[in-house]
Amino acid sequence: MIKARLLSSAQAAANMRLPEAHMLDRTQLNILVQIVNLPDQTEVIKIAKAIITFKLMPESVEVDLGPVKEKALEVAKEAGSIGEMQAKEEPVAFGLKAVLVLAMYEVEGADFDNIAAKMGEIEHVQSAEVAKMDLALG
Repeated sequence: MIKARLLSSAQAAANMRLPEAHMLDRTQLNILVQIVNLPDQTEVIKIAKAIITFKLMPESVEVDLGPVKEKALEVAKEAGSIGEMQAKEEPVAFGLKAVLVLAMYEVEGADFDNIAAKMGEIEHVQSAEVAKMDLALG
């Protein structure tokens, strides 16, 4: 689902002229797949790296988030995360905090929804989702 959305955003961006690039919305600016036109007009899909932010919601305010963060980082690493990862807490409301896990992946062959589903199976996690996808520059 996410990969199909990325490909359609990439196709839309590839069809725009450079002066029209300022009209791209946030989703299109965060596309992870770039279409490159070669001199012979053949299109080649170049796969980029992306920083994915997963958002995990605990079952209650009383949940110790330390073990949740550790296990989420393990799941991210097992799923093929590249380089350093980060897990942090984000206040939601009434003392409830979400766990945000930031990890870098190669987009090709990655199933971010499946990784989020595995994070959702962690003990004391009520839900997990892909909250954000950013193009990794460099």
